[in-house]
Amino acid sequence: MSASRCRTIVLLLAVAAGCNWSSGIVPVSGRVTLNGQPLQGASVSFQPVSPRENERPTASGSAGKTDADGRFTLRLIDPDREGALVGKHTVTITTASGAKSDGAAAGGERVPKAWRDGTQRFEVPSGGTTAANFDLKGP
Repeated sequence: MSASRCRTIVLLLAVAAGCNWSSGIVPVSGRVTLNGQPLQGASVSFQPVSPRENERPTASGSAGKTDADGRFTLRLIDPDREGALVGKHTVTITTASGAKSDGAAAGGERVPKAWRDGTQRFEVPSGGTTAANFDLKGP
């Protein structure tokens, strides 16, 4: 095989690999604890923060549900597939079973307001992470 042909093949392989990576969707998982104890049944939501004002993120948000050990794995909302968009996200965590019209915490809520109000942030790294861990403190 000629050197020119070899370089072309290597370049095409690099481009093909980059196409899959360029989607910016990477695996994200972690663990949620409340006062050091696993938080079972919590909904974890990551919503991408636009890099520039008035620009929409290139992917939907992601969500997951914690198991008995507080562990979760994120899945995109649309299309339904594992992962989250690389970059900054607003993180919300809740155990609520329903919304209240008067703004009070919904039934069964054990998560402090600071984790439900959209002020928490997490940066999803380009290689994904298994360490999206959150140790909530509350009553």
